[in-house]
Amino acid sequence: MFLIGIIVFLLHEIAGSMILDLKIQNFLSFKQETTFSFEATADKTLEDYYVAVQEDGTRILKLGMVYGANASGKSNLVEAFRFVSKFVHRVPPEGRNAETDFVPFSFGKTSDEPGVFELTFYVEGKKHRYSLVVDEEKVLDERLVFYPGAQPATVFCRTFDAEKNISIIEFGSKIKVSEQAREAIQLKTLKNTSVIAGYNQVNISVEEMERVNKWFLVQYLDSIDPYMDLTDFTDEGVKKNPEIKKHTLEFLKEADFNIADVIFEKKIRDIPKSFLKVIDKAPLAPEEIARLKKEKVFHVEETLFSHKIEDGGEVLYYSLPEERQSKGTLRYYGLAGPFYHAVKQDAFLPIDEIGSALHPLLVIHFIKEFLKKSNRAQLLFTTHNMTILNEKDILRKDAIWFTEKLKDGSTDLFSLADFNFRKELSFYNAYKIGKFGGIPEL
Repeated sequence: MFLIGIIVFLLHEIAGSMILDLKIQNFLSFKQETTFSFEATADKTLEDYYVAVQEDGTRILKLGMVYGANASGKSNLVEAFRFVSKFVHRVPPEGRNAETDFVPFSFGKTSDEPGVFELTFYVEGKKHRYSLVVDEEKVLDERLVFYPGAQPATVFCRTFDAEKNISIIEFGSKIKVSEQAREAIQLKTLKNTSVIAGYNQVNISVEEMERVNKWFLVQYLDSIDPYMDLTDFTDEGVKKNPEIKKHTLEFLKEADFNIADVIFEKKIRDIPKSFLKVIDKAPLAPEEIARLKKEKVFHVEETLFSHKIEDGGEVLYYSLPEERQSKGTLRYYGLAGPFYHAVKQDAFLPIDEIGSALHPLLVIHFIKEFLKKSNRAQLLFTTHNMTILNEKDILRKDAIWFTEKLKDGSTDLFSLADFNFRKELSFYNAYKIGKFGGIPEL
């Protein structure tokens, strides 16, 4: 998804869109129906920074943060968002016999039952709801509706015919789709793929489908985990877009004030003899293999970070390669690209363990910058960084969530807004002593 995003975040702005909520049932550690919501309460705290009002009056938060003990289900919430986005466009190379990648709650009777997902979101001012019922082999039910007014209108409804072992797709009465197009989409929609994935393989354009398709592709970013290398994504933007480069350099100065520039140098490297011996088995085009055998060199582009140093009153610049930078610097550099994409495209950006390799104050700065620059972009992150709970100038009760592992191994997800807790009191102290739950039992 981030490789696709590289193309888009070099192009143009897209109309603002936002996620309202996601319902999950029987997926990973979410056994019972569980809802994560960005809908704002009546609280007016930090209204201008946090809340974007939709055309129908719905108030949606730009940010959500999730606390919880290890193995309580924080990462599984991010994974649920990831599963929906990836499944929508997933076309397995193995065809109709591939599994769906759905993983049910593993403890108890529900391990043999399907999972249920329901995502409510706004695209170009219109409310939409995408629902999916899926097991490890097939889609049992899939629906997309939108709200042209107060009442919903069906875009498509897809069910599974067990006797014929095929999916049956019906389009809503307001959707203009020719009979030929209907048949083509039906043919391309395998039992283990989404209707949108089938639609993408047919050379037609349906306004209501295209609107949602583009939103999932451009404004619903793949989730970032603590070990994901994002440098290539940010490199592409820095190389090709001066605005992105300017943004990234400003971003980097917060992590390492000495970095003055990012430079890309083309270099030639000798091919190891051991590789030349097995090069015919490499997954490369025949002409590229022939070139490598003849020239015996690689053409590579190296990322260099220019450091500005003051020594005895003299200003000097030294270029160091990527591998000489600290993990924290590279992590923050990598996050600069997704950050830019999110605020520029009004996209949804989920990050698991936002503080990975970063100083706590740097994380707080990241959050503040996002709230300041976001129009309708949304950030969802998990964290163990309790110091954020001291930063009252960036906190709303309804933006803070907790996960807690129950005795049956499932996850309980709840919001600080569920507690009768005065906002002028210390969130940090209350969480630390276990008033909200979501902490390790030591």
